[in-house]
Amino acid sequence: MGERPVPLNQQGLAQVQRLAGLLMDRPIRAIYSSPVARARQTAEVLTSATNVPVTIDRGLTEIGVGRWEGLYWKDLADQIIRQDLYRKPHEARPPGGETLREVQDRAVAAVERACATHSEGPLLFVSHADVLRAILAHYLKLDLATIRQVLVSHAALTAIEMHGRLTDLVCLNYPPDPSLL
Repeated sequence: MGERPVPLNQQGLAQVQRLAGLLMDRPIRAIYSSPVARARQTAEVLTSATNVPVTIDRGLTEIGVGRWEGLYWKDLADQIIRQDLYRKPHEARPPGGETLREVQDRAVAAVERACATHSEGPLLFVSHADVLRAILAHYLKLDLATIRQVLVSHAALTAIEMHGRLTDLVCLNYPPDPSLL
């Protein structure tokens, strides 16, 4: 979808509301969100449940797909660059877009800014699958070339706990809907 202002559909809203129920009693210190409409809408639902304001950070925005914006993946199946996004996502660049390495640089910078502002308590980041994978790869010291094998579903919770230079994976892709387990 890219950065087009596509809102959450009914299924997406239901998923986010279940996530909000899961997070309602958590001591979240701050919420940071991508400026993309579907992420902002998600963050607004979560802010209602947690009473924590949202800060928009462009570093958390969806991966830039350049001239592919608004196209369907199936329409790009024969393009070598699309195939490279799976083979070597850290290097592949859609026409006019950005690499996963560039996404990682800006997303990690956003996380670092947030952590510098809030030294205590959990922070919540609302972003997009590839952005979250890039963040995980950085903090868990995983390879960007294979991180796309990590499933990141819509409205699922992934949590890491940082202890200085060490990071623990607390949960990965936890769906707030138990029927999905």
